Amino acid sequence: MEKKKKKSEEIVKSIKLLESVLKTSIDAVQKTRVKKDIKNLRSKLADLYPGSDLKEIENAVYANIMAIPRNDFKSLKHYKHLKNINIEIYSNYKEDSETNEAASIMKFFEERIWVVISDQHTKLDFSNSGERDALYRKLDECNRALKSFCQTIDDIEKIRSSEYINQLHLMRVRHGRLFLFEIHQFFKSVKQFVTNLLANQESGGNMVLNPDDLIKYADYEEYATYENWTVINALKNMLEFLDEALDLINIPNIK
Repeated sequence: MEKKKKKSEEIVKSIKLLESVLKTSIDAVQKTRVKKDIKNLRSKLADLYPGSDLKEIENAVYANIMAIPRNDFKSLKHYKHLKNINIEIYSNYKEDSETNEAASIMKFFEERIWVVISDQHTKLDFSNSGERDALYRKLDECNRALKSFCQTIDDIEKIRSSEYINQLHLMRVRHGRLFLFEIHQFFKSVKQFVTNLLANQESGGNMVLNPDDLIKYADYEEYATYENWTVINALKNMLEFLDEALDLINIPNIK
């Protein structure tokens, strides 16, 4: 399996290199030769994964190549807020450790932090209420991306055919990368949103209609993270959490 993975990575690296040459070359003869070489390489890739979607395979392999390992490993215990999070194991593969961390941070944030921004606790003006709704949809997209990742893990554990196992592992990498991108973008968007609310409050604005109200949780709410906090102080605390999350989940700004 490892030999097959290494071979596919070598092929895809060559394809990407030749595609770069194809884009920059003005020599017609060279471009013809390069196109032929790319076609031959894709044929070799198809031989490694017979019956598979070749474009899907190529994208997944490339995603794996481009995955940047976090050499400057940062332990959660070094953070004021993140140190309280219990890391859940969504995948037992060691290269998915970042995904496990990010998913655990998302779950913690959604259950204990993000709920304070709901209309029940934080009253916003009309335009910002709409932006808040858009952020809820972004969070749903993050959860769907995580669900796809977990489904692929489940498929890997159930499958008995070696014919598809490599393809599933490539899909695991791709879905993991997609989830990390989505949650990183979500946290960035929420940070910008909360920053704008706080800046507006500082300048005497009224985007937040109840900044000094004390937060009270209903009996059905499982976590009361900000009980008796003012709304504005809860938002400041949320911003601190987001800064830490973005510091840890630090990925290139590419999809």
